[in-house]
Amino acid sequence: MPTERRLYKLSQVIHQRQLDIVIGLDHIHDQHNLSAVIRTADAAGFGRIIWTPDFKMTEKVNPEISRGAERWVDLNLYDDLKPELLKLKSQGYKIAATHMARKAVDFRTIDWTKPWVVVFGNEHRGVSDDIVEIADENIFLPMLGFVQSLNISVAAAVTLYEIQRQRQNAGMYNLNASNEQVTELFNKWNLAEDHVQLSSLLTRMSGPMPENDYHQDGRENSKFFLRMKEKFLKNS
Repeated sequence: MPTERRLYKLSQVIHQRQLDIVIGLDHIHDQHNLSAVIRTADAAGFGRIIWTPDFKMTEKVNPEISRGAERWVDLNLYDDLKPELLKLKSQGYKIAATHMARKAVDFRTIDWTKPWVVVFGNEHRGVSDDIVEIADENIFLPMLGFVQSLNISVAAAVTLYEIQRQRQNAGMYNLNASNEQVTELFNKWNLAEDHVQLSSLLTRMSGPMPENDYHQDGRENSKFFLRMKEKFLKNS
């Protein structure tokens, strides 16, 4: 059974998830970069990535880099991002593409408290022209040295933590999530496998995190972690 400390952590994370921020990866081909973005997305409180891959491999995530974050982040694959981006636009999202153009703006000037999809492009070619055409904003990260760009996983980390900073300052991480959000994430994360009760998460736990009682909380024996361990040992 999960400990009180584990339940507290789950409660905080599930209520803090910012589901109206979507990360788009346009033809990202490096497993390291994909895995690092997944890890950063989870760490900053974001839960959905849409991805058009630029390679065909049986293992799309490197668990040594992601450190299990793929369990907590919804990764959706598409042959073409544009139709999904247009669908999200019709639902009220705006699209920001990391693309240096004449009218590109500093990423820190955007109001990230609104629903956004932020798209990061291929490591060499950048964001595709057809996605740039439908973007509401082109954004850039200021480069004050001799290099012209950052690695995509680094650029994503810098951008996502600016989004997190703005939303934290606006109090958006302090809100209670709807029952619909809690139920959706409970099911996506397969928390029942860890013997967690949905009812224990519907109300956000308050106060400080309980002290570590040094007892195992069941994660090591959950089906998800056992599958990941078996997969890693098989590929090592």
